[in-house]
Formats: sequence, structure tokens, C-alpha cells
Amino acid sequence: MKKLSFLALIVTLAAAVPALAGTVTYSGTALSGLTYVGNPGDAQYVAAAGGAPALAQLTTPDSGLNGDSPAVFVAGPLGDLSAFSASYALYGSSTGPSGTSPYWILWLTDDPGTLPIVADGGSPLNASSLVHVGNLTNGSITLAALDLLVDPNSGSPYGLSTVAWAGVEIGNWGNGTNVIPASANIDSITLFPTVPEGGSGNFYLLLAGMACFAALFFSRRRGSASALAN
Repeated sequence: MKKLSFLALIVTLAAAVPALAGTVTYSGTALSGLTYVGNPGDAQYVAAAGGAPALAQLTTPDSGLNGDSPAVFVAGPLGDLSAFSASYALYGSSTGPSGTSPYWILWLTDDPGTLPIVADGGSPLNASSLVHVGNLTNGSITLAALDLLVDPNSGSPYGLSTVAWAGVEIGNWGNGTNVIPASANIDSITLFPTVPEGGSGNFYLLLAGMACFAALFFSRRRGSASALAN
């Protein structure tokens, strides 16, 4: 019975490893290690101060097609696109043109000549999110449907392509001749299903391990008492 209990605990821990290791949240000082893209001062890490948390701050004086499009990125590899999802949380509200919000932008390679996958906007990003890429620039498709199409860069289905960069961006909106500023203070970024090094998934994995070994310890204590009674 003891051997079976021990085996069951090992299986439980093994099952918990990929599940818990599949989530990573960047917040606080962890935001300082992300990659910021934009004109000087338009995309930057801002340390916690005056009661406000640490932030990934994005701001642009012109959110139109001719202005800057600041973004903050997590570097991959981040697993296959078919299994990828993500979310972000804002500190306060974002500003910008009516009907717009910070949007996810994914790069499947490090080649700047390729086109990114761009979500229509908002959080979270999942299989039902509307995105556009390549020849779909003038129309949207769900991320799940995109998985079934072929990536012209790799020649394989998009779903089998590895996410190389995942970021949140503002700007690049069709404002016409209107010059409209925009900003977003990002409090946290959560990615699924892979954990880049330094993510918080290891902490939860440690807790799972401690729980399993605690259960094993008490199980063995009960077993010893039964043996003595017999």
C-alpha cells in the first residue's frame, strides 16, 4: 500500500509540473527585464513609486500610421502558436482614439522581413481572438482558424510555428489626419503555456512539490502507527 501511495504521489507531481510550469506572470521588477521598442521615452520600465506599482509604460504623441508604435515584448521561444494564449492587466485605463485598446503582437521569427500576427485589440489573447497577418491585413480571422493556414515563411501550418516574441503595442491606428496621443500603463503580462526562465511558475512548482511530499510524510506516519498496532 505504501508503494502504491508513493507512486500515486509521484504521478500527481509529474502531472502538476507541466500545468503549473505553463503559466508565467511578469509584474513588479520582472517588467524591467522585458524588451521595450519605440522612440526614446515612448516605451520604458517605470519603477514603483508613490503608491503606484512598477509598470511597463507605453506612450506616443501620435497614435496614427505616421506616429510611433511603442511596445513591450517577452522574448521566446514561447511554444507553438496553436497552444499559445496570453493576457495583460492595465494600471488605470489606456488612452487613445475611440474604440481602440492595446493589442497583442506576435512574431514567429526573428526575421524583420516577415509580418507579425496582430490582434484586433484588448486582453486576453486566445483561440477566439480576432487577428490579422500577411495577406489578411485588411480583414480579421480567429487565432484558431489561423492555425489551419500555412505560414509562407516556414511552409508549415501556422499552428506548428513557434512564437519567438510576444508583446503588447499601442499606436499604428488609422486616425486619418488626426494626431491623437495614446498611452497604456501595463501592470502585468501573463503568458501560457510555456515558462521563460525567471518566471513565477517555478514558485508554484515548488509549492506543489512541498504539498506532495507533505502528503507522503503524513501517509507514512499513519502507516507506521498501523504497523505498531498490529
